[in-house]
Formats: sequence, C-alpha cells, structure tokens
Amino acid sequence: MFSFEEDALIPEDLNDEETQFYILGFLVAEAITMIYGPASQGKTWFMLALAKLLSSKVKKVFYIDFDNPKRQLNERGVSWLIERYPNIKYFSKGKVKKTAIEFLEEIHNSAYGQNYKDCVFIIDSTRDFVDNIKNDTQVKAFMEKMKNIREAGGTPILIHHATKNGRVIDGSSEFAKSADNVYEFRQKRRIGNNIQWNLTVENDRDAITDCSFAVDTSTLDLTDLDPIFSGLSEYEEKFVNLTLEILKKETTGINQKDLLAYHGLEKTDNTARETLEKFSGKFWNKHQIKKGAPITYTSI
Repeated sequence: MFSFEEDALIPEDLNDEETQFYILGFLVAEAITMIYGPASQGKTWFMLALAKLLSSKVKKVFYIDFDNPKRQLNERGVSWLIERYPNIKYFSKGKVKKTAIEFLEEIHNSAYGQNYKDCVFIIDSTRDFVDNIKNDTQVKAFMEKMKNIREAGGTPILIHHATKNGRVIDGSSEFAKSADNVYEFRQKRRIGNNIQWNLTVENDRDAITDCSFAVDTSTLDLTDLDPIFSGLSEYEEKFVNLTLEILKKETTGINQKDLLAYHGLEKTDNTARETLEKFSGKFWNKHQIKKGAPITYTSI
C-alpha cells in the first residue's frame, strides 16, 4: 500500500453529500455560481436583493464590492440593508485598507476545514480581483481560491461581465470552466420600482434551470417574475411606465381625462381606458364614488 492511498475517498465520506439549494432551481449551496452579462443590466440591484433574501437562509453573507462607489451604495439602500440585516457584511473598496487581491488572500487564508459552512461570498466584480482577466494563469489562480472557499463550505457568487457586444463572457475561458454553474443575465424590463431579469443557464454541473426574477428597488424584495409583468405587451409597458411617472408627480391623484391627456390621448380612447382598468389594483388604485361619476387614479 502506498502512503497516499490513505487520502482516497471511502463511502462514508460521501454519505451526507447531497445537493442543497438555497433557492430551488437557481442557487446551489457550496457551488461556484457565476452570473455574467452586459453593462447597465442592474446586476448590483439583483445581487443586493439576493443578499437580503439569503440573509434569512445562511449564517453570513459577505458582499465584497470593489466596483461601486459608496455614493451609489447609499442611493441603492445599502445603509438600511446592513443596519436591518447584521449578518450581511458589506465590504467596499472605499473602506477596506487593502488591495482587492490582498483582501481576497486574507479571506482565502481561512478557507480550510468547514470554516465557511453556510457562508455566501458575493464578489462584485471579478475584474476587480484579477489584474488581467484575459490571462489564463491569473484567472486560474483566482478560481482556485474560489474552489478552496467552496471546499471549506462556502458558496461563492461571482458577478462577471460580457464582452462589449454582450454575447460572450469577457476574458479567459477559465472563468466558465472552473465555475460550477454559469448564468447569462439579461434585464427584461423596468416598470417603476420593479426591475425584471431573465437568467439563462450557460453551463451547469447541478440541476439548475433557466429562471426569471423581479426586484422592488424600494424594498430590495426579490421574487419570482410575476406573470403580470412577463405578459406585458410593448404598448402596455410604455403606457404603465408613463402612467407611473405621472402618478408620482400627481401625489393627490388625477382624474382619467387629465391622465389620458398627459399621454396625448383622448378620453374616448378605448384601448387606453381598458389598460387603465386592466392594471387597476396592480400598478395604481382606481377611485369612483358611484357609477357614472369621475374616475380618479392614485399611486399604490
């Protein structure tokens, strides 16, 4: 018998190794998940909402953000998020007194045993932790750290970018090769405070599926995409967005005639009136004292 044979797996080593989902069909515990997409798709909004959701499912969420300035973080509600959910530990380039690579190395130094069991690491974004994302050697070294965090019980979630044309992963192919699960990330639409995304499986080692989510940017609530949103026609999407803008200005409400005038429409426009009725109670409230009386709309 050779000495190294002692390190071979035995059945007992795998008895408890079952796939655990933090979010069914989407996020696997102790797996490296990479989410990539073009710029200006709302990836940070999505990840902030994901951090909030995961805070009730895991021991700690480490959000490591060397991409966004503190001013933008404040605008996006990070202040109240970390105040209300103390197990979300948010790290900003403006606060950490180390380079991104030095900070990552410090995290990696504790990646042994099961130190990171039920801990999620959100890396925003990969390009801030690799000097040259096109360099295979550097990317391999970065991904090896992610694997070690995974083996220590952690769950790395990596925000990555697409090429300028938005079609493929930017940089070395080692990112996708080393990740367990890879999603292409696309914003579907934005309606008022709600942003919707489609996530399409690019590579997978687990039983993940294509999925769609929506977030309310005022609360950072992340939900499965509401069929109301997903079924909007192009006309309805434009009509709803403009109506919400109008109602934001008209804080005490506005009657139907004036509301349609804002749209440049006549009060007799049946399509517009039907759309107002269709989405009453969903995007706005409708008020009418009695049948035949003027109809007023207010924000929900």
